[in-house]
Amino acid sequence: MVRGKNEGLGVRKMASSKPGLFAREATGLVREIGFMLGVIVILSHVVGLGWQKRVFQFSGPMPLPNDMMPLGLPAMFWAFLVCGIFVLITGYAAGYVTAAMPRSGGGYVTISRVIHPIVGYIAGWLMFLAEAFSYGLIGVACFEAIMIFFNIALAPTVIAFDAATLFVGGLIIVWIFAVLALLGTKLYGAIMHIMFWIPAIITVAFFAMWIAGATDPNLLATGVQDVMGTTPENMVTLAIDSGMTNNIASVYDAFSYALPGAFWAYMGWYATTFIAGEVKEANKKLPKVVVLAGLIILLVYAAATTASAFPGMRLAVRTVDGHDWSFFQAYSWLSYTDAGKEAAASIPNFQSAWSTGVASLIARGMGLNWLSILIAVAAVLWLANDIPPFLLVASRTFFAMAFDRMMPESFAYVSEKYHSPVWSIVITAIAGILGCIAESNVGGLGTYTAFAGVVGTDIFDAFFLTMFCLSCALLPLERKEIYDRAAVRHSIGTVVSLGFIATMCASFCLYTFLRESPWIFHPSSVGELSSAIGFFLCIIIGLLLYIYHIYKNTTRGVDVRTLYLSIPPE
Repeated sequence: MVRGKNEGLGVRKMASSKPGLFAREATGLVREIGFMLGVIVILSHVVGLGWQKRVFQFSGPMPLPNDMMPLGLPAMFWAFLVCGIFVLITGYAAGYVTAAMPRSGGGYVTISRVIHPIVGYIAGWLMFLAEAFSYGLIGVACFEAIMIFFNIALAPTVIAFDAATLFVGGLIIVWIFAVLALLGTKLYGAIMHIMFWIPAIITVAFFAMWIAGATDPNLLATGVQDVMGTTPENMVTLAIDSGMTNNIASVYDAFSYALPGAFWAYMGWYATTFIAGEVKEANKKLPKVVVLAGLIILLVYAAATTASAFPGMRLAVRTVDGHDWSFFQAYSWLSYTDAGKEAAASIPNFQSAWSTGVASLIARGMGLNWLSILIAVAAVLWLANDIPPFLLVASRTFFAMAFDRMMPESFAYVSEKYHSPVWSIVITAIAGILGCIAESNVGGLGTYTAFAGVVGTDIFDAFFLTMFCLSCALLPLERKEIYDRAAVRHSIGTVVSLGFIATMCASFCLYTFLRESPWIFHPSSVGELSSAIGFFLCIIIGLLLYIYHIYKNTTRGVDVRTLYLSIPPE
C-alpha cells in the first residue's frame, strides 16, 4: 500500500489491485467522550419535547377519573414505570454487547458480526434514516416549541410561525449544528454540556411550581384566568358538556393507550453505543453509562408526570355519576380530543396542556412572570439539546458502514485536524431536510412523508433495537471468541437470558409502534398511501445498496465474509 503525501486520514490509495478489508488501518476517530458526557448524550437524546405533554396527551382521549387511578396516580405514571424497566433491561443488553466490540456504529457492528451482514446492514441503514430524519424534524420542532411555551409565558402576546418559516428555521438549525460537528467531538461535547446543564438546573423550578400548585391549587386557577381568560370550573363544564364523562376508560384501557406514548418518550435510550469508538474505556464503562442514564430518565419521567398532574387533580373537582373529575382530566380532554378542541374554541386564548406549561401557568398565578419566561426557555432547550446527539448517532452509523466499504468510501473520511467524519456529517444534514419537510408540512408535503415523521422513524428505531438485543443473546453462541475477550464478564447463560428478555421487550416496543401505524399496511388516503410507499421504499433502497456494495467489493477482490467476521480497527 502507498499513502499519498497529503492524504492524512482520508481514504488510502491502494498500490495493489486488491484492497484491504477496511477503508484503512485506523478509523481516525479519537476517544474523547468521558463517562459524564456519555450519560449526557443519552439524557439529551431522550429528554426532549414529548415527555413535557405525555401525561395530558394520553389522558385526554382515555379519561380516567381521580377515584379510579391506581394509588391516585395517572395511567402515564404506570406506563413510564413499566417502560422504564424495559429500558433498563434493553439498555444493559445493548451496552454489554457493544462493550464487547466497542466501535463507532454500535449496533450496526454487533448485528452484522453476530447475526448476519444483511440484517446488520438493513438495521444500520434504517437507524441512520431514523436519526437523520429526526435530526431535521427536531430542528423544526424547536420553533414549534417556541410558539407553544412562549404563548403561555408572554400571554396575551401571540407568537406564530407559518409552515415556510418553520421549514427555513429548521434548515438553518440543521446546518448550524452540522458545521459545529465538523469542528470535532471535543467542541461538540462542550456545547452539549452547556445545552444540557442550563435546562437541567432550571428544571428545579418546574418541580417547585408543580409542588406550589399542588399545595395551593388556586395558584393554577389564577394563572389560567390570567393567560386564557377563563376559569378552571368553566373548562371542566366544557369538557363534561362535550362528552368527557361519557367516554370513561377502564384502568387497563388507559394504561394500554399510554404505553406507546411512554415508549416514544424513551426512544434513544442507548444513543451512546453508536459513538462507542469515541468513548473512553468503552469496553468497561459503556453498560454502566447506558443503565445510569436510563435510571435517571425513569425517575425524572415518573416524578414529572406525577408532580405536573397533581395541581390539576386538586382543582375544580366535580362528582359525576359517582366519579370524581377535575381540571386535570378536563384540560387533557380539551387539548387532545376532537370534541374537546371544538369546545375549547370558545376560550379566548386557549393553550394546550403541557407539563411545563402548567409550571408556567402556576408561575403566572404567583405573579412571577419572569420565571414563566425562564421556564419557557428551559422547555425549548430540552428539545434543542436533542440535536447534537441525533447528529452524532446518524453520522457515526453511516461512517461505520462506509468504513466497512459498504457505503462509498469517501464517507469514511475523517478530518485529520478535528477527528470528525466530514462527509458522513454532511450526508446526515442532507437527509435531515426530509425531516424538516415532514414536521413543517411546508407546501402540504408533510401529509405524504409520515415515514419520515415521529412514528415512522420510531418503527425503524425499534426494529434496530430488537436486532441489537438479539445480537446480545447470540454473542456467546455465535461469536464465542469475542465473548471470551469481553472486559465485562457474565456467564453464557446470563448473557443469553439477558439478550432473550431484552429482545422480547424490544419486540413488544416494535409491535406497539406498528399497531399504532395502520397507514403502513392499510392506507386510507392518498397521503397515507404515499407515506406507506415511502416507508417500504426506504427498506428496498437499503436492500439494493447492500446488493450493490456486495457485488462491487467482490469484484474488487474484497473478502466480504472475512470483513464481517472481523471487528473494525480502532
